[in-house]
Parts: sequence; C-alpha cells; structure tokens
Amino acid sequence: EQEQLLALEHALESSFDMAVPEGFEDRLLAISRNEKESGKGRSGPFAGRIWQMAASIMLVIGLVVYLGLNQYSPLNNAYALEVTVINHITDELNQLHGSHDVSHNKLSKIMAAINTQTRGDIGKLNYASKCQIRKNAGAHLIVNGESGPVTVLVMPGEYIDRDINIRSGRFDGAIYPTGYGSLAVVGEKGEYIPPIAEKMLQGIVATSI
Repeated sequence: EQEQLLALEHALESSFDMAVPEGFEDRLLAISRNEKESGKGRSGPFAGRIWQMAASIMLVIGLVVYLGLNQYSPLNNAYALEVTVINHITDELNQLHGSHDVSHNKLSKIMAAINTQTRGDIGKLNYASKCQIRKNAGAHLIVNGESGPVTVLVMPGEYIDRDINIRSGRFDGAIYPTGYGSLAVVGEKGEYIPPIAEKMLQGIVATSI
C-alpha cells in the first residue's frame, strides 16, 4: 500500500509538470472579453468552455489515479520498484557491514536458482543470498565500493524501459534495465556507482539456454 501511494504521488506530480501552450493565457482572456462584451455572461458559451476544460482536467486526474494504482501500469512499476529497493536495503541493514567470503560455488547456486549466471569477475562479495523482490525471486549481493558497502539487487521479471535514479536520505544509486528484468546498484551518499554498475551489468546475465 505504501508503494502504491508513493507511486500515485509521483504520478500526480508528473501530471502537473507540463508546459502551457504559447498564447494560451491570451486566448482565454480574449474569449472572456468577447463574452462580456456580448453580454452573455456566465450562461454563455464561455461557461460551457469552462465546464469542458474542467471535465478534461478531471479525466486526466482519473487516468493518473488509475495508472498510479494499477499494479501493471508503467508508472506504478517504475516508482514502486524504486521504493521496493530502498525498503529492501533498509530491512537488511544488518548485512551491509558484514564481512564474509562468499564462495564461487555458493554464488553460482544462488544465481542458478533465479535463472541467471555470472561471467568474468564481478569482484569480492561480502554477502550473497536469494531474496524476494515483490512477486519474483531475486538475489541480494553486497560488494565493496570506494567509500563503503554497495548493494546489488538482481531482479528477474522486474522489467523497466529506462534507468531509474534512486535518491533517499541515506542512499544513492540506480536501477538498470536488463534482458532478464532489472538490476539495482545502491550505495551510501558519496559512493560513485557507475563503474560498479557497469561491472555488474556485464558480469550478471540470464542463463544461457
């Protein structure tokens, strides 16, 4: 419910971020002057136009609400996934500063269980576990960044069509589209994410058929 409300909030904010057509205000004022000069007042065509505009605005708001609350809509998927990632990391804060030597064999089993695999060297892992990302099984990895631990969430089935930046009071990062779904790379404030993300995007792929 929290994810849906936040998705709706983002959708509503985005819906009002639109440019007013050039000369729109002048045209409205001209219509208003013409109505007054013709003596038709509020009961004339201008009032009808006002109601048409109001109806159009309500239709837009209704569509935004639908898109924001519909779990299959692109708006909900993008913004709710962002919230899911932050919530997941917050729930697993106790894993951030652990120091474990994750074996290649353990990592391979985790990745195979979600139909992915690693190729090449993705670096030393301090933590690796299978996890649940909304309705899909994923993998929770933690690697060392330049400034501190960096969380990598491998999310099969969570498809997005563009990069999604993540910003919170404590964490920065991004979610990247992949062939199997998406991949989130998130560190604490000040961590430079792009090189880590590039290594993970190249090193974690769908299982070859």
